[in-house]
Amino acid sequence: MPSSINFVRERQRKVAKVEILDQKILMITIMVFAVLLVLSTAAFFGRWWLTRQVADVQAQQKTQESAILQQQPIEESYTIFAHKLRVLRDLFGNRKNKQNSIAFFSEYFGSDVIVSQLSYNSEEEVLTFVLDSKDIFVLDTVFAKLQADELRSLYPTLQYGGLTRSQGGRYGLKLTVTLPKYVLEKSS
Repeated sequence: MPSSINFVRERQRKVAKVEILDQKILMITIMVFAVLLVLSTAAFFGRWWLTRQVADVQAQQKTQESAILQQQPIEESYTIFAHKLRVLRDLFGNRKNKQNSIAFFSEYFGSDVIVSQLSYNSEEEVLTFVLDSKDIFVLDTVFAKLQADELRSLYPTLQYGGLTRSQGGRYGLKLTVTLPKYVLEKSS
């Protein structure tokens, strides 16, 4: 028996397979399109949001810059004032240091010795003066006190020399000392 060839059925099967394949491709295409649409929408809104954030930050930056520029004269005057205070503090510190050193040497050598001929170099903080003693015995105690550890610990750079004697019998000894750094104490 001859087999009958049914071209229509065969054709319908092929068309059905192609139709199923087309439906799968259509579904995949729709899903890819939907994902791309969601991603592009998210990218658009993300860019829009970031652009707004940048604009807000730039506006805040301009506001801060204008506030800083308005405060600039105040800051300049404060900086100048602080520098002046620092200079005054140093000047008063040096003055106090010099006064304390002169008072120390006056008391240290006693009432028989007079501190005279003061000169002060503020840049190097060097104090030069003459110890005037009334006689050789007082001068001897001056030399003994100059060798004392107490004095050498306070003023390690102390130098003396240039011994002179006046017609009245008074002796003068020139001292040069570098003053230690003096720090002003803060009042409570």
